[in-house]
Amino acid sequence: MESLSTLDEKQTLELLKSLNQTEILEAFDKATPEERKGLVDQVNRLNGAYPGGLKGYYNQALGLLKNAKEDVNPYEGYIPDVPKGLKLDHYSPDIHEYEAIGLEEIKNTAFVLVAGGLGERLGYNGIKINIPAELITKAPYIQYYAEYILAYEKRSGATEIPLAIMTSDDTHELTVKVLKEHNNFGLKEGQITIVKQEKVPAMIDNEAHFALEAGKLRIDTKPHGHGDVHTLLYQYGLAKKWNEEGKKWIVFFQDTNLLVFRSVLPAIGVSKKNNYEVNSITVPRKPGEAVGALCSLSKEGEKNLTVNVEYNQIEALFKASGATEKTDAAGYSVFPGNINCLIFSIPEYNVVLNDTKGLIAEFINPKYADSTKTKFKSSTRLECMMQDYPKFLKSNDRVGVTQIDRVFSFSACKNDVKSAAAKFKSGLPAESASTSEYDLYRQNEELLKIVGVDVEQPAPEHKQDFEGIEINFGAKVVLKPSFGVTLKELKSRFQGTNRISSQSTAVFEGEIKVENLTLDGSVRVTKDVKDLTYDKKNYVTFDKLDGVPTEEYLKIRGFKEKGLENIETI
Repeated sequence: MESLSTLDEKQTLELLKSLNQTEILEAFDKATPEERKGLVDQVNRLNGAYPGGLKGYYNQALGLLKNAKEDVNPYEGYIPDVPKGLKLDHYSPDIHEYEAIGLEEIKNTAFVLVAGGLGERLGYNGIKINIPAELITKAPYIQYYAEYILAYEKRSGATEIPLAIMTSDDTHELTVKVLKEHNNFGLKEGQITIVKQEKVPAMIDNEAHFALEAGKLRIDTKPHGHGDVHTLLYQYGLAKKWNEEGKKWIVFFQDTNLLVFRSVLPAIGVSKKNNYEVNSITVPRKPGEAVGALCSLSKEGEKNLTVNVEYNQIEALFKASGATEKTDAAGYSVFPGNINCLIFSIPEYNVVLNDTKGLIAEFINPKYADSTKTKFKSSTRLECMMQDYPKFLKSNDRVGVTQIDRVFSFSACKNDVKSAAAKFKSGLPAESASTSEYDLYRQNEELLKIVGVDVEQPAPEHKQDFEGIEINFGAKVVLKPSFGVTLKELKSRFQGTNRISSQSTAVFEGEIKVENLTLDGSVRVTKDVKDLTYDKKNYVTFDKLDGVPTEEYLKIRGFKEKGLENIETI
């Protein structure tokens, strides 16, 4: 990992003086030798983590703070247009072509998991990737991701598909611990690389004076954003390494969106077939929804951009340009929604990283104390987002989007039960642990229907209210990645006539065949099944919580499972 030269105490003071950090210098004079050493060590760490060092950070902050005070619109003069791309339909035979291309390309792909956040917003005291994605097998998100990679390897003949995980101060030790305890969930030693992001200095005014922690000679720091992933891939030399190894693609994905792995292969197929340098997997979105929009932006005298415009900037963009946000017959915007799953072509990405050192477009969002905009309510910092990478490309020609229905690509697990219930009541996606689990079962149900399995719909009266969120759980079907990663493969697993009742639970795993199965109960299928009627009605149910559970993974859902011990392996 690249870093700047280590500064001694004298050089540290000279650097802080050149950045006009008078408050820190005054505090330094009154500090103990131990406190002084601590500051020198911290300055070295912060200086080495940011491309261009603290001087570069300070200068960038001054410019952005000036623009913020003057209300400079970053999209002033730009005209929005629909980005080029493709709508993929899992119900159409065309999906098979793109899945096949993606399966061929997956052996030359690397995955990057952005996992810098804890589950505090969920009410979960731990790392989000270790939350059970569903209660039937209790496999956490990170286990599912590893199982997908292992399944991709087996089907593509790849020796090893690398996985990089970006952690933070908050998640690093816990991530290392979980991986060690579970032997990397089956991935090889050295197959996973953990890259840890550092925080950046917080600032207290428009002169970019760094904030100090209360009563300490220590610079107050805050997260820089998931855009740091590009800097880290440069600093750790991973993009260069993968390029030299002949890898072609990088898939960036976030910590709790498991559904997108049913869309990764066809989206890579789209990238390959269309020669995309950058491909964003997107979903249909409605105007006003709190989801960023992918837009193609043009401005006289400037290069065109295909970028994500944050939802709180969309209205201003259209208003300034005089354009209107058009919708289709179903009420969805022609500008698709961003879900932060990105596919990059590695050779070009490596070149851009070498030019930029991975530092992408930054922004700042100070909260001013009053209309004079001279004081902040609280300290602020520079931030960056990984999806802003295309802003640094010399050309927009090979930037596209792949729009996929949400049931096959997106369900976030990020809100606590109270916040989720409020969203649900307002008609917005709840994005909670309960709804993300429901969405996983719904995705699997839809996949089974596509390949010809008859899955009974739940009766309306079976709908339940869990902490203010109404869910009608039907069949609880788990399709392990080892069972199949493409629709063609899933179809090959089922022969004859297969039926699953709405109250059944089924786990399918391994390369097995299922022929003429009629299921009304709960089973784990790990070997070939033929001409079986299973009607023991040994159902698994989800029940409301009796009081406050000790297990946080249940508390964040608002329900618990009952009857897992009755699942029979067949």
